[in-house]
Amino acid sequence: MLRRRHAINPPLNIYKKLALSFIVLTVILLGVIFYFTFSYAYITVTPKAQDVATDFNFVIVEDTAAVNADEGIFLGQIVNQTVDGEKIFEATGSKPVSGELVGTVKISNNQSKPQTLIATTRLLTAANVLYRIKNKVVIPAKGSIEADVYPDNASQPLVTSGTKFTIPGLSQSMQQLVFAEAVNDFKAAGQMVKAVSQEDLNNGLAALSDELAQKLFTDSESGKIKILSKEVLEKKFSNKAGDTADKFTVSLKMKVVGAIFDDKPVKDFATKALAGMVPEDKQVINTNSDSLLYEVEKYDLNNKSAQIKSNIKGSVILSENSPILDKENLIKLNNDEIKAYLENFDDIQSVDITFFPAWMKKMPSFTDHIIIRINK
Repeated sequence: MLRRRHAINPPLNIYKKLALSFIVLTVILLGVIFYFTFSYAYITVTPKAQDVATDFNFVIVEDTAAVNADEGIFLGQIVNQTVDGEKIFEATGSKPVSGELVGTVKISNNQSKPQTLIATTRLLTAANVLYRIKNKVVIPAKGSIEADVYPDNASQPLVTSGTKFTIPGLSQSMQQLVFAEAVNDFKAAGQMVKAVSQEDLNNGLAALSDELAQKLFTDSESGKIKILSKEVLEKKFSNKAGDTADKFTVSLKMKVVGAIFDDKPVKDFATKALAGMVPEDKQVINTNSDSLLYEVEKYDLNNKSAQIKSNIKGSVILSENSPILDKENLIKLNNDEIKAYLENFDDIQSVDITFFPAWMKKMPSFTDHIIIRINK
């Protein structure tokens, strides 16, 4: 007689072990996936800046058809003119009154012929204060001249600017035509009086030169760069250095040659010129393009062009595509190893590293999970 067989069920704990193993493996797998998917390292590099500079040349032309910004040819104006003028300036120097010289008078001659007055010629005020001319003078017809004077008696009161004088040595009718007037307050010997200094003459000449050159330009050109070469053709001063005077006159005639242009496209050209000389593993971070200095090398006045040179300076740092920052060299390195590696280069000042998650100790295995930032 056949016996009926009964199925033998495995113990329950075997299923529990299998389920637990599956869960553990799943957690491990999820951890591995999370690690490789969500782990990142952020490296912030503070580079060392290096100074760079380069000379560059460009051309200013008046012909719009010749303009080519890529080749450094820009539109502008070529100046070639002669200007002249005169201006009165205040004297700023001083000196002590020496000897008997106390002041200056303007002697006018309304005759139709010159009038000569010898040294010591008397000048008399309405208050009968007597002065004498120090040196011989010749007053032009219908003109005037200034002369230094001294007192006939040192104890006499000093006159003030604008005091009128007659010339007793001339006839009554002549005194109506030839007379004098004090151009300043008279000073006693030893007192300080205004005088024309050499610095006054130099500053006056420079100021008049700039003023005459500025008259060549319109208001619309006020914001443009002006490079001017000034050649003095004639210059005259009404006084020489050391003369006692409140004011002096400068007369000037000069030739002005130069170029006028808008420097914005020139700045762009200069910045590109500097960037062009920088290696591919470096980048320009700043320049002095807003304060460029220009110098004309040569003019072609017939073709109305000028060749100009300048120099641009800037700072460069390493760029993100520098071989130093090749991520393949950083994979699986820890924090200290990365810092030691990167900070060993002269181009790098410091390195800061942040891991995500924070418990990570080494670089991710994938280069796209390594983020490098350059602190500019």
